[in-house]
Amino acid sequence: MLVYYILTLIISYVWADGVSFQREQPVCPPGWLAWQDACYILLPDKMNWWQAKTVCDRPGSSLVVPDSQEEQDFIWREMRSRMEKIVGNSTTKLQLWIGCTDFDNTGLLTCIGVQGRPGFTKWSKGNPHTDEGQDCIRMDQKYEGRWGDSGCNAKHFGACEMRVSRRLYCLQADADGRFTPQCLLNHEIKNLTAAGVIGCGQACWAEPRCHSFNLWQKGDDKKVCQLNNASSIEADPAFLKKVESCNFFDL
Repeated sequence: MLVYYILTLIISYVWADGVSFQREQPVCPPGWLAWQDACYILLPDKMNWWQAKTVCDRPGSSLVVPDSQEEQDFIWREMRSRMEKIVGNSTTKLQLWIGCTDFDNTGLLTCIGVQGRPGFTKWSKGNPHTDEGQDCIRMDQKYEGRWGDSGCNAKHFGACEMRVSRRLYCLQADADGRFTPQCLLNHEIKNLTAAGVIGCGQACWAEPRCHSFNLWQKGDDKKVCQLNNASSIEADPAFLKKVESCNFFDL
């Protein structure tokens, strides 16, 4: 089940070299849970460690790696609650992959996005094992969320973590410095209803295939967000057309 959060957005406008930038404060995409400077989401299906890593692996996102007791507690509390809703009354112990491995079987971890050895670990009693093949790390309900090692092909839940950054959406000016209504045509991924530039930009940013978006004004109070699979640099200029009631934005 996806959890939606309404966050206050602070927007400012900056002019530079014929480009208008719309700037927003950090905010999570729909379905992601915000905590401090990051966003988190539970993967709804059980999968092996490699599959979970692949699903989470996109720019700025990876399998979760707790780096403090506070983050450990937050991740286990929130993801356990969501796992419980998925499994229902099952008596299966809940387990959650994290982005750490121990392929040399020494107990010295390698974690995604961490230089050298991690500064925080939360091993359960008796872990890590030195047995070959127990190389991937998960949080385990049996250990109250503490860490244990496991075979990497075991099927567990996983969660992705994404550090939040401020994003700019760029509206291109023409040669005269004016912002002529125009849109990128024939590169559509899908259409959505959006309240404005920020909402449409968030939808594009959360869609891995999206490189730009069109915002169509349909009537006085309706806007249609069209996600595109190419940016203005990637697309043939012939597809960037002047269209009334439409504005094009690069990510």
